[in-house]
Amino acid sequence: MSKAKTAKNREIKQNKKNKPKNGKSLAPKKKVTKKTELVVLKESKSVAHDKENRKAKKEVKGKAREEKTTIREEDNIELREKGSGLGDEGEVLKEKRATTSRGCSKKKVITLRKKRLKLLLFVFGTSFVAVITFLTLWPKFRFDGFKQEVRVEFEDEFNYSNGKICYGNIISCKDVDISVDGKVDTGELGEYQLIYRASYGSRSTERKAVVKVVDDTAPTLVLTEFENVEDSGESKVGQLERKISVCPDGKISRIRMEATDNYDGDLSENIEMKFDGGDVVTISVIDSSGNKTEQKVRGVVEDLIAPVITLIGDENRTMVIGVDYEEAGASAVDNCDDNIDLTTEGVVDIAAAGVYEVKYRAKDSAGNVSEAIRTVRVVDPNNGNRIVYLTFDDGPSDAYTNRLLDILAKYGVKATFFVTGSGDDALIKREFDEGHTVALHSSSHSYAYIYANVDNYFADLYAIRDRVQRITGYAPSLIRFPGGSSNTVSALYDGGMKIMSYLTAEVERRGFNYADWNVSSGDAGGATTADQVFENVVYRLSEGRSVVLQHDVKGFSVDAVERIIQYGQANGYTFLPMTSDSFMAHHGVNN
Repeated sequence: MSKAKTAKNREIKQNKKNKPKNGKSLAPKKKVTKKTELVVLKESKSVAHDKENRKAKKEVKGKAREEKTTIREEDNIELREKGSGLGDEGEVLKEKRATTSRGCSKKKVITLRKKRLKLLLFVFGTSFVAVITFLTLWPKFRFDGFKQEVRVEFEDEFNYSNGKICYGNIISCKDVDISVDGKVDTGELGEYQLIYRASYGSRSTERKAVVKVVDDTAPTLVLTEFENVEDSGESKVGQLERKISVCPDGKISRIRMEATDNYDGDLSENIEMKFDGGDVVTISVIDSSGNKTEQKVRGVVEDLIAPVITLIGDENRTMVIGVDYEEAGASAVDNCDDNIDLTTEGVVDIAAAGVYEVKYRAKDSAGNVSEAIRTVRVVDPNNGNRIVYLTFDDGPSDAYTNRLLDILAKYGVKATFFVTGSGDDALIKREFDEGHTVALHSSSHSYAYIYANVDNYFADLYAIRDRVQRITGYAPSLIRFPGGSSNTVSALYDGGMKIMSYLTAEVERRGFNYADWNVSSGDAGGATTADQVFENVVYRLSEGRSVVLQHDVKGFSVDAVERIIQYGQANGYTFLPMTSDSFMAHHGVNN
């Protein structure tokens, strides 16, 4: 800027500063001299000259633009003329110009994109930093190690804690109060939902988790008995160091194993055994959840095992002279053969006292032979032989019968059970399987019902017979009247018909035999202790045949049995179970 213009501006500013509010100047009037007029004139000329220079520059620029425009238009006209008249040469010119134009445009686009990309990266980076800062420093509930799905093994203890929950940021996080809604029963497979609630001051939150109680444990295979097995001398991981005999037809012989599972329990009957036809037997079991356990054993094709003979009835029997001997027989099974040659030898002379043997012999197709012997003792009670029949009424008892059977088994004594409709079926089955006599007493043991009329009595009797037959497969014919044949309680309900006189004859006509007793333990009357029962029995035993009445529903009476047996065996008594041919000890009928 020129000196004249600068001085002029300073003067204008000074005048504005010194101008009063009423428009009158307060500055002192300058004395106008010739020199001053010369300066002002020079400054005016300088300003006018500057204006002319600026105007001239604008005109020059305008003309330059007009010339460029004119040249561009002339070039375009020339290009169009050449393009239309020259053909390929015109196209070349067009292409050259387009290429030049595109090159300039492409550079501009690339530059613009770079600028935009830089801007975008800047915005993104700034936003990312802001978000990370917010997430890390902003206080909130934080769940460290929280699992939305948890698996727990069946019957394992479940820990309700699920990671760590706190409130704060990554620098400082404070403990919070946590509560859990829901319950997990690890004793039952399934899915359980839990809601974890956390609170800190007035703030709270919750999260859900699903707990799956599963069975991922495979069953356990335990070798309980491995017949016809020898050490193989081999040691293979995961395999039994034994061998198994395999029948020629591929049947696997007598492998006994137990399989147990944490959820399904006993899976022994689910064990599968397969022979591959070579030298490997695979033993496997799968539980209800699909978990599988498998063991491999070396298999050898051979049959070295003789048949197994099982006696039907007692191995040792004692009979009274003159009573018919009924051969109970035996059965035989073989590891490979289904049909076994079983023969019986021996005769029991029921007319002469003595000891007799019955022999059983079984042979399989491989020539393996086995034998078994039954000993039968025939005694004459009139020749110094003392016989005791222990009988028990009103059972079975879930509380006492098993204990009684254990005592009888301990001393090898067989007894007679007159059963009712009470107690577990398994108790009657055990009585029968262990060689005791299961006889009939009453299904209901209701005097008012069974002695009201004949039809009621037999309906009740057939009901208990059906129960025993269902459990044992055997329909007993030996019975005992509730209260005995001499009871008088029946007169209270029979309407004066003297029902016992009729029933004692009618049961025999229908194929039954009824038994009473000649030795009472008193456990249904005055006796209340084991000592009293013991004394009542041993003091009343006869020199011949004694039928003892007890009740296995009375615990104190069962407690006396072991001492009674010990006394009897020490004093020459033989304990026998009753049969239809035994001494029945009938009473006199009183109604």
